[in-house]
Amino acid sequence: MKLPRLTAAVALTSALALSACTGGDGSSDASSADDATGATATDGPATTAGPDADGATATSEGADADDSTATADVAATSGDTEDETVAMSTDEATAVMSVEDAEQVAATILERRHAALRGDGDEVVDDHRKSVMGSARDAAEAADVLEAVNGESAEAEMDAPAEPNVLAISREDGELPQFLLVQTVPDDGVPVLHLMESRTGEQEDFRIIWEAPMLPGTSVPTFDPRSVGTPVLREGKGDLLVAPRDTLKEIAAYTSWPQPEEIPEYRTHGYSPAVRDAAEEQAAAVEGRATLQERNWLISDDTKTLLFEDGSAFVIGTLLRDTTFTVEPDVVLTPPEAFTTLAGIDEVTEEAVLRTMVFMGVRVPAEGEEFTPEMIAVREQLVEAWGS
Repeated sequence: MKLPRLTAAVALTSALALSACTGGDGSSDASSADDATGATATDGPATTAGPDADGATATSEGADADDSTATADVAATSGDTEDETVAMSTDEATAVMSVEDAEQVAATILERRHAALRGDGDEVVDDHRKSVMGSARDAAEAADVLEAVNGESAEAEMDAPAEPNVLAISREDGELPQFLLVQTVPDDGVPVLHLMESRTGEQEDFRIIWEAPMLPGTSVPTFDPRSVGTPVLREGKGDLLVAPRDTLKEIAAYTSWPQPEEIPEYRTHGYSPAVRDAAEEQAAAVEGRATLQERNWLISDDTKTLLFEDGSAFVIGTLLRDTTFTVEPDVVLTPPEAFTTLAGIDEVTEEAVLRTMVFMGVRVPAEGEEFTPEMIAVREQLVEAWGS
């Protein structure tokens, strides 16, 4: 089965390493991989928020598959509840800000982000500083550098930023940082999730720290009402089946190359098989001239965990993937423009390394729940390259 456009595009980001070491055009086809869950969205009815309009509805749109389009409107509905959530009761719980303030904060940040995508020079630097931070900023700056090679993003071509839909506001627990989870639906129709963070608790200090498009066939489960706020799991594993960091580390191992013997049971909607298959194709393509190794590791401080209404969790984090080609003696490889732009060299005789940031969001069950951990959103961005 051919992978839908979104998943294939993610896989081909990894496949950039192939052209980097063969002088090819990067068109290696990794689109035949899929997992048992399928990768196309199924049609479903959209639902609305509770009677007090305090909930938020998340939308999932399908991506192209085999030149046909499957779409889905899948809702995450938040309504009033008196049930207990993991870690605390909702009896006297309240969000860190009002829904109205959260919507304004999200809109302001997305406007600045959009300005950064469309701007030039010093204005871009300032708009990045005011809209993104941490790994998200590193990725944004790398994308700017590669814009001359890859062209502008679809989002940059939009006249205005997509409207924000605030799905979750972190609950007041006396701790920092505070979070907003926001969804947008750009012109291409693929919903994007954005995690915004304020390390001080001040509204003007919120920045995007993570963002990724949703995978086809996925939806965002229900959070607690936004006025009540969403619990944040700040340490340990709480009542989850697997600790958040361990979840992401298992996925990191799952997508390494050579592939480990033990493969964890995760639903990734075709993403992980596509990454592994792309690595296998790259290794075969350079056989006799270079050897390939891919290793992933977790940026531990980037791991954030928001609890859904049912006690399961949305685990959000960032991996670094190093794709390393070790060149055989007496072989000279010509890298493509993207590698040369980042590395500053136009010949490789010993080693070529491409570093990619992988932003992912995974739903993890609580103990006693019977479902497989599921990847909901993922994005890759080439951020560094070096060699000799």
